[in-house]
Order: sequence, then structure tokens, then C-alpha cells
Amino acid sequence: MKLSLIVCVLVFLEKIQMSRFSKAENYFFFMQSGVIQSNACISKEFSVENSTDPLIYCGLHCVALLQCVGVDIIGNEPKRCRLMFGFPALIPANETSDETIRYQKFTGLTIGTDNFCSVQLTNGLIVNTICNQANHKWMLIQRRFDGSQLFLRNWADYEIGFGSRESEFWLGNRNIHELTNDGYTYLRIELMDNDCVWKYAEYSYFYVESGSSKYRLHVDGYSGNAGDSMRYHDGMFFTTYDNDNDYKGYNCGSRWRGGWWYKYCHKANLNGEYGNTNYSEGINWYYWNGFYYSMKEVRMMVRKQ
Repeated sequence: MKLSLIVCVLVFLEKIQMSRFSKAENYFFFMQSGVIQSNACISKEFSVENSTDPLIYCGLHCVALLQCVGVDIIGNEPKRCRLMFGFPALIPANETSDETIRYQKFTGLTIGTDNFCSVQLTNGLIVNTICNQANHKWMLIQRRFDGSQLFLRNWADYEIGFGSRESEFWLGNRNIHELTNDGYTYLRIELMDNDCVWKYAEYSYFYVESGSSKYRLHVDGYSGNAGDSMRYHDGMFFTTYDNDNDYKGYNCGSRWRGGWWYKYCHKANLNGEYGNTNYSEGINWYYWNGFYYSMKEVRMMVRKQ
């Protein structure tokens, strides 16, 4: 009788454990793999025993933590688990010993997957960038996340582009013009603050004229939750510290540490100096956090209508 009771209890406990494992696996879906570039947004980090399934092990801890939105499983053996309360940049990469595999908890919100991509436009131009695939396929034209690239650059640099897909970058005004001229006229801007909160602004019309028109900006049709900081720049020419096309009495690009469609001078300064919290010099989005706050991460992307 006692032996039967013990067996029943063990079977019951095993079923509970299996149920927990199944729950942990079913709560998550694969996002992407790559190389992590940031230590932001980590709730906890710990090693995973070699004999343990890392997704189950990490998943059980994440499910038990309300603010956990996903997990990063890092490296080969031994693996490390990061419980994330936000998703900083993960750079697509071929498999390496330091590769990170990211899983998102099912929350009803899909972040999307980044991958290296090349797109040939109707005029034959091939544009190499990063694409984000979620409900739509987006092409990134700008990304900031760690300050590794200097964005206080001259006209020539902004025209041809700088940085790399493995780091921060500006795709180049020529390329951005060609993309918008080819129908990539829907803009999405994603911003992350220093608490790992993401917000976005979308514009149903985004067009950049050619170099002969000083890459004049046309932007309209805002929606989102970050506030409309781009409308102020509609109709403006591009300015850099060596090519002043703004309406202010001084060079806005030189004063506010970037190249942008400055007016008198800005409400958005997404190419400002990383981490700079002086008035208007950082990565500012006026209608979310104002001029004394520099965003932790930002990315601009376009798609066809």
C-alpha cells in the first residue's frame, strides 16, 4: 500500500514537472541568432548546466518573472542565459562561439527578425542593408545603439553613407533617395529609452529628393505612440557641418552634433551625438523625453506601401 502510494506521488510529481517543461517551451518562439552588442535590458544572467535543455531551463525562470519578455541563450558550452525585460540590438551573424540565440515570450507583440539583405531596385541599383521581417519587410536606413560610429560627419559621408551593417550606420542620402524613388515611401522609426521601453512613429509618406535638391525631405501621415517629431522637418533640406541649408542664423549641424533635415533647428535629432544629454545635442525625440534626453537605441526603416 505504502509502495503504491509512493509510486503514485512520484508519477504525479513527474507529470507536474513535465507540464512545467512543456509550458516553458510553448511560451516562447525563436526570433533570431546573432551577436549581442549591448548589456542593456538584462534582468538576470546565469550559467546553464550542460545536461539541461537551455530553452527549458531559461524559459522556466522567464515564465516566473512577470517583467521578462524573452531570453538570450549565449555561447556554446557552457551556455549562459539572460532573462530580458527589453530587446536591445542583436546583429545578424554567421554561427560563432559567441553566438546568441534569442527567444521571445508569447505576448501578442511580434518584434520581427533582422537579417542581412540586398535589394535590387528597378533602375538596377543594388542596396545592401539589414531587413526586418515581421508583418512587413522593412529595410533599415539608419541604426544607433552604442555610439561606436561618429555621426558628426561631412556632406560627402552622409551622401554615400557610413558605418557597417555589423554596427551603427547611415545608409546614405543617395541610397535613401533611390529607395524612396523606387516606392519605399513608408517610414517607421523605432526608439528605445534607457529603461528599455520601445516606442515607434510611422509615416505613410516619406520621400527624399535627389542631391541636386539637397536631399529635401517630404514626410506626412503620422501614426504611433512616440509623438510626431518629424512633421516639423517636412520640406527641409539636409544640413551637415560643412553644408548649411537650414533656416537658422548659425549652422544647426555643427551646433547640434549631426547631419539632419534641420529647420530652426530640430524636434528630432536622430543623428545627434550618442549619450549626450546636453540641450538638443543628443539623440533627441522632442515629443518623447524632450531635448535633454538621448535615446539608448534608434532605428529608421522603410518599406513599400
